[in-house]
Amino acid sequence: MTEQQRSPHHPATRSPALRGLPRRMRAALPASTLRPLVLAMAGLSVSVHAQYGAGSAIPNIDIAEPVVTQTPEPPPPAPEAGALVPRLDEAPPKAATSSAIGIAPGSTPSNPNAPAYVSGDSLTGFSEKGVALEGNAELRRDGAVVKGDKVTYDQDTDEAHATGNVRLSKSGTLAVGPEARLRVEANEGYMLSPDYYFHQTGGAGSAERIDFIDPDRSTMKKASYTTCSPDNADWYFSANRIDIDNDRQVGTAYGGVLRFFNVPIAGAPAFSFPLNDERRSGVLAPLMGYGSKSGLDLTVPYYFNLAPNRDLTLYPRLLSSRGVQLGGDYRYLGDGYSGRLRAEFLPDDRKAERDRWAYSFQHTQRIIPGMTAYANVSKVSDDQYPDDLTRSVSQSTLRQYTQEGGVIYNWQDFTFMARVQKFQTLRPSEPSYEREPQVNGRYTRYDFGGFDISVEADYTRFRIPLTSTGFQQPEGDRAFIQPVISYPIIRPGWFVTPKVIFNAAQYNMDAGTNTTGAQTSFGRAIPTVSLDSGMVFDRAAPGVSKLFGVNYTQTLEPRLFYVYTPFRDQSQFPLFDTVQSDFGYGQIFSENAFTGNDRIADNNKLTAGVTTRLIESDTGIERFRGTLAQRVDFTGQRVQLTGTSTDTKPSYSDLLAATTIQLFRGYYLDAGIQYSPEDNRVNYSNVAFAWRPESRKLVNVGYRYRRPTSVTDNSAIDQFELSSQWPITRRTYGIGRVAFDQTANQLVDALAGIEYAADCWVGRVVYQRFRNTTQGYTGRFFLQVEFRGLSKIGSNPLDMLRLNVPGYEPVTARPVPTSQYDHYE
Repeated sequence: MTEQQRSPHHPATRSPALRGLPRRMRAALPASTLRPLVLAMAGLSVSVHAQYGAGSAIPNIDIAEPVVTQTPEPPPPAPEAGALVPRLDEAPPKAATSSAIGIAPGSTPSNPNAPAYVSGDSLTGFSEKGVALEGNAELRRDGAVVKGDKVTYDQDTDEAHATGNVRLSKSGTLAVGPEARLRVEANEGYMLSPDYYFHQTGGAGSAERIDFIDPDRSTMKKASYTTCSPDNADWYFSANRIDIDNDRQVGTAYGGVLRFFNVPIAGAPAFSFPLNDERRSGVLAPLMGYGSKSGLDLTVPYYFNLAPNRDLTLYPRLLSSRGVQLGGDYRYLGDGYSGRLRAEFLPDDRKAERDRWAYSFQHTQRIIPGMTAYANVSKVSDDQYPDDLTRSVSQSTLRQYTQEGGVIYNWQDFTFMARVQKFQTLRPSEPSYEREPQVNGRYTRYDFGGFDISVEADYTRFRIPLTSTGFQQPEGDRAFIQPVISYPIIRPGWFVTPKVIFNAAQYNMDAGTNTTGAQTSFGRAIPTVSLDSGMVFDRAAPGVSKLFGVNYTQTLEPRLFYVYTPFRDQSQFPLFDTVQSDFGYGQIFSENAFTGNDRIADNNKLTAGVTTRLIESDTGIERFRGTLAQRVDFTGQRVQLTGTSTDTKPSYSDLLAATTIQLFRGYYLDAGIQYSPEDNRVNYSNVAFAWRPESRKLVNVGYRYRRPTSVTDNSAIDQFELSSQWPITRRTYGIGRVAFDQTANQLVDALAGIEYAADCWVGRVVYQRFRNTTQGYTGRFFLQVEFRGLSKIGSNPLDMLRLNVPGYEPVTARPVPTSQYDHYE
């Protein structure tokens, strides 16, 4: 629920005075950008920890789904910053405030009986408990330090007056000015022309005057704040006046302006901001971008903190080529329930010439202990909506939206489920079978007298919409039961696992949708037995150890897997939820060549495999793995996805080989191949190579090849990928990716970007172009500026970069390093 936290551990740097700069208001300063300014605005009465040790009080739109606690045992821990809490009637506890300089919520409370320590070149006493210090004057009390050319302190009134090079510091906060007067315990007084520094965050600023009104209130006039170095104040925030109220945990700024290279980029005549990590209503940072489908894309979200366990975000969105869209995101969390409702509406899309909309709803509800009801419903207005109006590649390629609701009950080793599942399938994809309804029960018990036992029973009524050509596919009911029992025998260095599976199914087809004259009721009962076994040998590898200078252990792990299933004709059975499994190392050691419950393959097969590994003896890190596997079919498989094969004979499967190599620091290689000895050809291969010599230096090269199969919709894959992140200069980094399909001789997607890291801000410019599912290519432009210790403005490309460039690390601002003696107070 909160803006992602940024590291507060940057040393403080001195900032130039910014008081004389002009103040002009432009645009609207996002509320989320203001929270990190609180420390500067609060002067010496708000703690560094309260402002920078927690996340933003204004949460982002993209958040994790709320989780419902199933069993309310002990009281829950305190919520994290900005998180929804399942309580409506309890106000959050008020943070303790301080009465001494630098003390703040969450820090150690002040001690009114703490002694005071003084020092100076000369000391003069007055009025029994008064003292005047001159020359390197210094007063220390309860962790606070007051220094100046001259300091007077009266213990009776608890008043300190400092003049000449005054320095006030506490809890990592330092203020420097010509004069300060305050009653230390009451936190009343003033400081003239202060420059302030925050060691923990690296932030700094200046003001014309700070007035400490009482322990909870203070006022700053003509205040500024930045995290830039003194010589490069690329950005800063300034305000005519800032009022701080620690009792209400609210700050109010008047005439606030954010400047970047001395150009006002955001501002407001007046606004309030939180002083703690609680959520608060307000404007979020705007999102900006450009896309080939919709032109300029600008969203300015507004967040409503309705209650501790409810909130609402409205996000008006301007699309220059289409119009204005309004979206909403409502979240709620209670005792035993949680949910989220999202919707967006674009009236009269200028390009599509119709209204466009989308919505989604997720809800979970605990009915009784162990029983949970849920709903997951999403829908869009038309087939092109994901291509035109979504923000990411994953969203734009989504062609199926789920409408599902059900109940799940867990009791001891039993799990029961009842649900209805429907889909909205977008063209050109064809519809899938829907479950109206499905009732499923499962019992699982491990180590029951040494046996592992599971029993699954299921009843489903399958329905399917017409295809794009108006064809009606068969509909009907299916019930099956599948008990499984195995007896794992695991010993040091070897294992053997015998297993027995029994699958019984019954189908009742609807006569109106079934093929004319075809049988409408049929069933099957098929047993399967399998035996899985393996051994593990290991030895020292002195040759490899000597070559690389590291002690290695080599393993040799042979494995044999045999499975037998008698043939049963299933050619008349429908295909409700079954597809051919992708052939690979996982499937070759399984009992069924199909995924789903409509086909049970006949088996008389033996799979042999061997794996060898090189492991660092001292650390346990695996540096090399090589695997070979092949399956022998003694009789040939007759059951096929469509129909029955009559021309079967003993055969060998394709040979599988795979390797992972990390023997050299910074070099990584993953490769796999599927080779057919019978046809003397490669049916599948993939190679992925990565070179990462150091942080933010990487090159990834990948190649995938696959011959047409039913798994790939009978289309070949022959793709090459290249991605990289590499420094161009000391502060500039280039990012790029290209994926090219050699079969279609066309670009799949491409990406190019630049990142620049200054000492107090980071700029990112990224362009992405990818092929969508219906209308050719989509191009998107991302521009983001991240102000260190403040906020981010623009469209965020980080998730997209992490997805497209494996190993990508965002660059961060590089503050000027400081000495350990800076602000040593």
